[in-house]
Amino acid sequence: MLSLGTANEKHGMNHHKTITLERNMHGTLDKHKGGKPTEEIIRVASMLGKPSWRLEATKVLNRSGPELDDVPGVSKNMKWPRVAPAWLKHDKQVLRFYAFFQEAVHERADENSRYRHCVIMYCMEDGTIRISEPKVENSGMPQGQFLKRHRVQRADGSGFLGPGDFRVGEDVMIYGRNFHVTGADRFTRWFFEENGIDLGADEPVVEDMWEKNYKFSKTAEKGGLAVSRNVIEAKQLNNYQTGNPPPGRALTQFLENDRKVLRFKAYWDDNTLYGARIYTVVHYYLADNTVEINEAHSRNSGRWETPVFFRRDKLLKENRVNAYPGMLEPDPQVYLPEDFMVGSDFHVWGRKFVL
Repeated sequence: MLSLGTANEKHGMNHHKTITLERNMHGTLDKHKGGKPTEEIIRVASMLGKPSWRLEATKVLNRSGPELDDVPGVSKNMKWPRVAPAWLKHDKQVLRFYAFFQEAVHERADENSRYRHCVIMYCMEDGTIRISEPKVENSGMPQGQFLKRHRVQRADGSGFLGPGDFRVGEDVMIYGRNFHVTGADRFTRWFFEENGIDLGADEPVVEDMWEKNYKFSKTAEKGGLAVSRNVIEAKQLNNYQTGNPPPGRALTQFLENDRKVLRFKAYWDDNTLYGARIYTVVHYYLADNTVEINEAHSRNSGRWETPVFFRRDKLLKENRVNAYPGMLEPDPQVYLPEDFMVGSDFHVWGRKFVL
């Protein structure tokens, strides 16, 4: 005797719900029909890519069938409404604006006011407004829902607030608070453009002193601020003393460029009395950015046979002498490989050399 599951498998009874639709980077695919998207799937995918897909999905179709306006018992504009009401045409459509208002802060030495950022949502189906404030960590103020959804009357008492009362860069008075609108979302901008209204460009988000100080302290806690050279050298010295020296940049450069030397030919015009043009050979060591200059004497020139003109060392672009030992000075700038170009010149302790 077989069990129930085995019997169902034997008779081919499988009630699992298979997934036939799949979305990937190329669009929507129907795996049930050979992996090729159908016309209906292509139409739905193209419709969802537009901000106005809800309007197209809820659009009233053309009337078809018999005329029912003259049928007794059926009122006009009922079964096929000529003009769709707002609660049907704009169902679940919300205009979202970004705004802020300034609130005074008392008994604080580091600040006197704060900017409280809010999101104003205008529901077009019934003309109600809802305001929410995003929660900020450790702000010290209650946040969340700021204003419950209801119709808000204008400050002058001329009626209720509508979409025409919100413009980017302008102020809106709601229950005695002055909200400054700084931006809107994508659907809101599309809605105003379709009605021929310029909403204005988004404004940058303003920050108060508390928000700037809080971001600075959080960045400092996470190590996002630049540290001084003394701190870096102290950390490296501590690693060396504990027996775990880090691979520094100088060591990496030495291991990559050891025994790699650039060779240039240059000359120096000695303008002193009995001076002459002196030809030299410049060696640039890529391992530690040091320079060596040797004189290239011709035979029977009468010069000293020792060719060293500049002993191997880092060649500084500007030489200076401190007034007293231990005086603070900026880091010296040394010559790098990109500074040696044929036809250019460089200076060695006041002497001009031409490559």
